Amino acid sequence: MANKIKFERETVVRLASQLFWEKGFHATSTRDLQEAVNMRPGSIYAAFGSKEGLYIESLKDYTVQMQTQINECLSTSDNILDGLRIFVEDVVTKKENIPSAICMLVKANCEFAEKDSRLYQLSLDLADKFESYLSILFEQAIANNELSNNIPAQDYARFFEVQFTGLRGYFNRPGVESLAQPMINQMFKIMKSL
Repeated sequence: MANKIKFERETVVRLASQLFWEKGFHATSTRDLQEAVNMRPGSIYAAFGSKEGLYIESLKDYTVQMQTQINECLSTSDNILDGLRIFVEDVVTKKENIPSAICMLVKANCEFAEKDSRLYQLSLDLADKFESYLSILFEQAIANNELSNNIPAQDYARFFEVQFTGLRGYFNRPGVESLAQPMINQMFKIMKSL
């Protein structure tokens, strides 16, 4: 029974995450949540404490899912950079099943910068954790001689984040799909030259 409840909770968090990612926290009504997760408001509040509680779990889950996606790309690659390239290509060029081209963490950071310090701080904390995760990957890439040790791994992680976020935003525009591969190639070429 406990596994069934846990599974249902994870499903609810994933469904809510998709909705929050698409609409943002403030634009998502309780009725929207009720329809998306197939739960009554009272059940949502009993399980998560509040709409904010469900959002917090959704944002945390989004971060875990992004790391899981990167790990899956790494597991099928010969090295760190090839795995990261596959991840970038997948996200930038295969957008069928995502509710927004903008990263949910970036969206949260922008939405809460002035409105809700608790959720804004959460978005910053999760972004820092994700950057630390990337830094570890880039430390491995440096140790494997995939990248120069001229700059710290954290600088590579920051460069990757900025480029990746920029590509996601740029390719939200129509008619630019043919530029994706050349721009991804340029991103990794620059990274290797740092």
